[in-house]
Amino acid sequence: MRFARELSDRRTVVGRETVLITRAGAGHRTAFPGEVAPPQSTRFVYGGDADVDAQLGMTAWPHVLAAVRGD
Repeated sequence: MRFARELSDRRTVVGRETVLITRAGAGHRTAFPGEVAPPQSTRFVYGGDADVDAQLGMTAWPHVLAAVRGD
């Protein structure tokens, strides 16, 4: 989460609006609504919990759509 906050802070300093959404227990494999969580990697450790990753994706999804739409 540290690097996400640093990135958010740098964007804010230069006047870029940034929404930082975090969820304790989430890993690096956020699943958006309608996505099926991929199987666990046998090569990489992504951390997190599939349910928490899905909750994070649900929370982030409206913000992702707004960014894509240019809202």
